[in-house]
Amino acid sequence: MKKLAVFLMITAVALLAAGMASAEDRAIAGKYAMSASGSCLHSEREYFQNADRNNWWTVPNGSHVYAGVTVANGTWIFKNDLTGTYSQTIYATILPGGHVPVPVIPVEVRVLAAKDVAFHYVITSSGDITVTQDDNHIQSFGSISNDEKTMTLLTANNVQNFPAPFWYTICNTERTLIKVGE
Repeated sequence: MKKLAVFLMITAVALLAAGMASAEDRAIAGKYAMSASGSCLHSEREYFQNADRNNWWTVPNGSHVYAGVTVANGTWIFKNDLTGTYSQTIYATILPGGHVPVPVIPVEVRVLAAKDVAFHYVITSSGDITVTQDDNHIQSFGSISNDEKTMTLLTANNVQNFPAPFWYTICNTERTLIKVGE
């Protein structure tokens, strides 16, 4: 009977330890290739949540507005200490807004590069991941595949404030990351 009790205690401790696996125990550390797409809306004036329109983000009347659609590629490095960096190149097609002329931004294509942007991340036991950029606190939410070689990250409705010509910006971005190295 004592042997059975000891066996059950060891089994319980092992199951408890397995259930408490932390993000550091996940095998996501390494280098990932990224492909992404997204869009941003830029307004000269600050957006507000419009209660009359089901709390949609709305631009004040008279604001100059333009949109940009993007594709991007880059490299993400995840470290075991729950930090990392990414570098990416964004290719944006800038479109003028509706009937309002945009004197600052013509229709154009822009290439924007970011290098070694620092982030930290948290992983749940179910494989959900939250990545937070250290410089502007923008968060991306996503999931990790069961084999831990692919991630998807979504950044939705981030309201940001930049100097002209970017102004007040709302961006939605989808990123797919594929592990390419340790």
